[in-house]
Amino acid sequence: MQLVNHYRDVIAAGDLRDGERLPTVREISEQWKVAYTTAAKALRQLAADGLVSTSKQGTIVTFMENNTFSPADRLRSVGRGRRIYPHGASKIISAALVDAPQHVADALDVEPGEQVIRRERVTMHGDVPVTWSVTWMPGDLAEQVPELLSPAPIPGGGGTIGLVKEKTGRFPKAGLDSYRECATRATALVAERLGIAEGDPVLVGENTWPEESGVVLEFGEYAIPENQWVYVK
Repeated sequence: MQLVNHYRDVIAAGDLRDGERLPTVREISEQWKVAYTTAAKALRQLAADGLVSTSKQGTIVTFMENNTFSPADRLRSVGRGRRIYPHGASKIISAALVDAPQHVADALDVEPGEQVIRRERVTMHGDVPVTWSVTWMPGDLAEQVPELLSPAPIPGGGGTIGLVKEKTGRFPKAGLDSYRECATRATALVAERLGIAEGDPVLVGENTWPEESGVVLEFGEYAIPENQWVYVK
C-alpha cells in the first residue's frame, strides 16, 4: 500500500502526467527493495483504480482519460503547495462582482443582493470539457485580490483559494470544509458549457470552505458529465 499511495500521490499531483511511463516492475522492486511480486501487485492496483494502463510497452499514466478531481482533493493540493488543476487547463468564462442570489447569500452568510465575486470556468482535458464550475467568494476580497475579477487564469497554478492565501494569508480550516453531490439532468447552461445535450445525466455538487473564524472563503458549484469518474482520495 505504500507503493500504491506513493504513485497515487505523484499522479494526482501532476508529477506524472497522462502518457508518461512509470518505472518497470523490476525497477520499482529494486528501488523500493521489495519483492518483484509486490511491485507487480502495486501496479495492478493502480490499474484497477483507473490511474494507469499496462501493456507490453509498459505502465502508462491514463488518469485524466476518465477521472477528474474532487473539490476536496483540489483543496488538499493547494494546502500542499501543488497545482489545483495539475492535469488540465482551466478556461475562465467570466469573473465579476455580482449581486448574490439567495442560495449563494445563504452559503456565504451575506444578505441577498450583496456584492460577491463570481468566477465561472470550464476545466478541459485536451479539447474535452470535464468539469463546469462556479466559484463564489465574499465581495470584500476584490479589493485585496483584484486578480479574482480578471478573466485571465490565476497565476501560479494554485487557483482562486491559493491566490487568496498568497495575498491575504487566509485559507480554509481543515476539517471545517463540507461537500455534497447529487445526480441530476443538465440545465441549458451546463449543457452548453460541457458540450452535451440539455437533460443529459450529470453529477452536480457544492463545496463550502470556511476559515477557522467560520467565515466562508469559497462556496463552489460544479457539474461533471456522465462517464467521468471523480477522483477521491
